[in-house]
Amino acid sequence: MNLNPHIKIKLLRDIKTDALLIYIKTVIEELLENIKNETYKIDLGYQEFNNEIEENIRKLNEELSLTIINAYELKAFISYQQVKNKNQKLLPNDEALIFYYNSLVKQIETQLLSGELWIPEQIILSLLSEWILEEEKSTEFYPFLKEFNYLKLLSYYEIARNNENNKLLKENINKMYKISSSMIKKLKTSKYKINNTRKSKARMK
Repeated sequence: MNLNPHIKIKLLRDIKTDALLIYIKTVIEELLENIKNETYKIDLGYQEFNNEIEENIRKLNEELSLTIINAYELKAFISYQQVKNKNQKLLPNDEALIFYYNSLVKQIETQLLSGELWIPEQIILSLLSEWILEEEKSTEFYPFLKEFNYLKLLSYYEIARNNENNKLLKENINKMYKISSSMIKKLKTSKYKINNTRKSKARMK
């Protein structure tokens, strides 16, 4: 029984959410940097859709920045912990976080070749929509996630997908949905097991 109402214990399902958000935070930062450098733009064929999606992605990044680190920061933290505690394992929650994050990365790597065209902002919205709304995962630690209208934003991709004048975009949108669904399925079914027999050899992808 938790006698201190201010203490919140994280279960494995919460750590899965952490891993997902770390992945999303990393993708968002790279996406916004590419938009800034004009090497990528959100383009559904409707400027008002493009603007609203980018605005929401920027707002999501601001919120995540208050509570979530990116993959590079996680890797640096894990490396520091391993050097600091040479003769000790990582804490189970840290190992689980790496395990689930790596599961996500490995899954998208099997679905998307390096350098292949993709729609990162759609992946972000699809992942959050399926994890939070369809799977009804807890957002206790991140209540701001419920402030975004994922279904409305994703409906813009449905409209773009029905544009017969851009068949390539339609194919890419369909592919992004399949990729995001496969990532959520992988995250759901991945099971971390605590290894008490040896030192941790957890590595980031």
